[in-house]
Amino acid sequence: MRIATLRRERPVPLADLHGLRFALQRTSLVRVLLAAALAGTFALLFVTARSAGAGRAAVFPEGVHTGVIALDMSASISGPTYSRVATTLRGIANANQSVGLVMFSDTAYELLPPNSPPGSLVQFIPYFVPVRYFGSTPVFSQTPWDTFMGGTRIATGLEMARLALQRAGLRRGAILLVSDLDDSNSDQGLLDQEALKLREQHIPVRIVPLFAAAHDVSLFKALFGESSIVDPRVFTHTAKRRAASVAAAQPWTLLLLGGAIVLLLASNERWNGRL
Repeated sequence: MRIATLRRERPVPLADLHGLRFALQRTSLVRVLLAAALAGTFALLFVTARSAGAGRAAVFPEGVHTGVIALDMSASISGPTYSRVATTLRGIANANQSVGLVMFSDTAYELLPPNSPPGSLVQFIPYFVPVRYFGSTPVFSQTPWDTFMGGTRIATGLEMARLALQRAGLRRGAILLVSDLDDSNSDQGLLDQEALKLREQHIPVRIVPLFAAAHDVSLFKALFGESSIVDPRVFTHTAKRRAASVAAAQPWTLLLLGGAIVLLLASNERWNGRL
């Protein structure tokens, strides 16, 4: 029994093959151009998508790419104040904002350098969330910084945050001061000097007051401007008011690049069909 095999049929000669040469060259050129355009569009889409999730925390000024949080950890920061600290840190982390972190009391320590990923900030939030309640009093776990909780020298924290931005070579950074603003009287002169240095170096300061007294808020407004004070409620939401912790532009670039890809693929089908 013979087994059927496939045989290539002999090609049928075309009398006008020479006349199709121009169409063949045109199609080849269009294919090369469309392939190059698609490759370039995909490359732009990849670069744009890498930063698509990065927002700007609402507490930072326009044009600021990163910042340093100067977090007051003096003995007066405890109990209900911890809840506001946790809400503030969570709001910045949810904005996918790269930040640095400085904690201060009598002295200051840099825990995270500027441009640290948001996930690095999340690891500190559990320390400000109650582990249990004793009656109506929240109980918090022991923190690594309990050993240096003491008096309050805000100038020290601001100086450490400013130097952290300088060491990182950042010109468009900001400082977010999270404090009850109950500064030591002996720190006033140094605070005035630090405020002057920050103005001279064009480093904006934003302040989240932690149940601060009215006269302390007025003092810091005089040092850093009326717009420096951030309403802590910006990080919270209720049934009638939603939080707005992220300020980011609409992803028009991604939408335009997606539309360009669709048009290029449609053009490929239209102009590069079989002859």
